[in-house]
Amino acid sequence: MILHHGITLRQLVKGSAGFICIVMAWILPLELVDEVTPLELISNSSPPVTMLGLAVAFFLGFKNTSAYGRWVEARKIWGDIVNASRDWGNTISNLVQADGTPLAPEIRRELLERHIAWLNMLAFQLRQPATHGPARRPWMFGHKPVVDKIALHQEPECWRDTQLAADMPLLEGKSNRAPYLLFLQGKRLSSLAQSGKIDPYWHVALMNRLARFADAQGQSERIKNTPFPRQVAEVGRIFSYIFIFMLPLALNDQRSITAGMGYSVTKSVLLDWAVFAPIGALVCWIFFVTERVSASMEDPFEGDVTDVPISSICRMIEIDLRQMTSCGTAPQPTEPIDKALL
Repeated sequence: MILHHGITLRQLVKGSAGFICIVMAWILPLELVDEVTPLELISNSSPPVTMLGLAVAFFLGFKNTSAYGRWVEARKIWGDIVNASRDWGNTISNLVQADGTPLAPEIRRELLERHIAWLNMLAFQLRQPATHGPARRPWMFGHKPVVDKIALHQEPECWRDTQLAADMPLLEGKSNRAPYLLFLQGKRLSSLAQSGKIDPYWHVALMNRLARFADAQGQSERIKNTPFPRQVAEVGRIFSYIFIFMLPLALNDQRSITAGMGYSVTKSVLLDWAVFAPIGALVCWIFFVTERVSASMEDPFEGDVTDVPISSICRMIEIDLRQMTSCGTAPQPTEPIDKALL
């Protein structure tokens, strides 16, 4: 997630310098052909290009709204995980046995550590490269920070180091380990209820809290495993490039600034290009960046600078739980890297 002042005009231009050069290079031969031939390439091309620009603008607006809604939904899901995790830590920390005595510290520690292990496991599974969709292009926004893949939840060590020793053998061979950790958590609660260490009311209440985590995981997996509709993404990109291709034709409708001055063909073409090419490139660049903005929000769990910062959220939850319950030593908060939380 890019923070305030994390995107500058210089970074945007740097990320699209090649595109700007291509557009300006495309305008030059059009100016030359328009100057040396008596026939216009397209007679009065401005109206159709204008109508196409409006259609593309509406479609890109729809695409951006859809992609942003997908990103916001992912952030809301992890916001619910934050709230539910704090509720879990508060409940476990203050849980009492059936006779009113506090729950044994080792049991509280086990339930809290397993929850932290589940958070890291879920983040790791969500951060695995998607098998669908196009390659992401974080360079569009200026940078892709160099960061430890373990801290970014892209290596198994990020979850192996947080697991309980007793749970590790049970996780081997499981295709989806995160829900299995919730199963182990529920199994432990059942054993506590059966042994009379927690009464049935608290057993049901804690199982309901586990259900919130299962719902949040399912919602996250739905976004992760369902690609952004390719018909929307690809058609928007194609429409944008068609408009970008045709826009320079509309510039030929403009009167040459050297008309009647007696300049040579070469000088006249270069002067007209120097005036109209930057204007055309600017308009094309705006449409290009708009399309790239929506593409950057299509898959919010891939680990790019524009995604939901689930690694930072996991660390924040762990800090809150450890400080709230005095269970273990709270780690340091994650620091922004190049003005981005990951």
